[in-house]
Amino acid sequence: MPTSTVNRGIFAVHAKRLPHARMKALLKEGSSVSVQIIPRPVLTDARSVIVRVMMAGLCRTDLYAAEGKIKVCDPLVLGHEFSGVIEELGGEVNSLRAGQRVTVNPILPCLQCKYCLSNNAAVCQNTTFLGVDRCGCFAEYVCVPASAILPLPDSISDLAAAYTEPVAASLAVLKANLGPSEKGLIYGNNRFAHLLKQILNVKSLSNISIYDPAADGPLEEGSFDYVVETIMTSDSLTNMLHAVRPGGKIILKSRQYEPVALKMTEMLKKEPVMHVCNYGSFEEALELLATGKIDVESLVDGIYELEDFNEVLNAAKQKESLKPFFAPGGSL
Repeated sequence: MPTSTVNRGIFAVHAKRLPHARMKALLKEGSSVSVQIIPRPVLTDARSVIVRVMMAGLCRTDLYAAEGKIKVCDPLVLGHEFSGVIEELGGEVNSLRAGQRVTVNPILPCLQCKYCLSNNAAVCQNTTFLGVDRCGCFAEYVCVPASAILPLPDSISDLAAAYTEPVAASLAVLKANLGPSEKGLIYGNNRFAHLLKQILNVKSLSNISIYDPAADGPLEEGSFDYVVETIMTSDSLTNMLHAVRPGGKIILKSRQYEPVALKMTEMLKKEPVMHVCNYGSFEEALELLATGKIDVESLVDGIYELEDFNEVLNAAKQKESLKPFFAPGGSL
């Protein structure tokens, strides 16, 4: 038998025995959450990219997913707020390059519905979400569509870039057409409230207070032109309705997983305008971060290893003043 044929046979056998590349990930499987060594993701199609995750932030949605309070795929790598470096590109991805620093929009349109097909994917009603409907970023690597990628300017840190998603969520409040002369209230004293106040101040909206329902006194009836919610419960909605002036605006932002009771007799008296806001522009969010117009580093709790997840998740459930980060694919 020719040597070349023998060698090809040997190589073929060895190739079958070689294990797939592995990575470390925070995996939810059934009712348990643990750090596991799992296969690294592979390109799902020619328009996908593999990103090595440098910084990944933890938010309330991740906690709900970990606790089983929202329906997620199973098994699931948690996490959706992150920055990283492109590791591998699909064959049809020409606008990006390996080694490029990026962040990602975690909301993935279906690309098949009437909105997507009419170039209006921003209002797609069949979106999937990283860390909920498909594996997310609490891992060394993640596979995402190239269309979700936002390249990073050199002026932004990995940590600040991983804050892009919360900033984009905050920008959505501006869809309520708030005026600089209006008096506003942000209901809830947490990191999102303080981030939102910074952003509104940058947009020349400065007559704004942050209300802590656990520490501050009762709200004066009808004393605000608008109220932005960051804690959505039946009680908070009642309090916001009390605080807003007749005909004022109530802006709802939280991704609440449980139904909230609404007392229509009180609502009718005030006739408020209800704004339910999803996301603003991710590109604008990135610009605000890259130019230093807003400071998110003051809202960071710390940077942790994935192995610290128990401590990090438990602390995050108790207090939302600062955001913890994991550094799965980089150094601390």
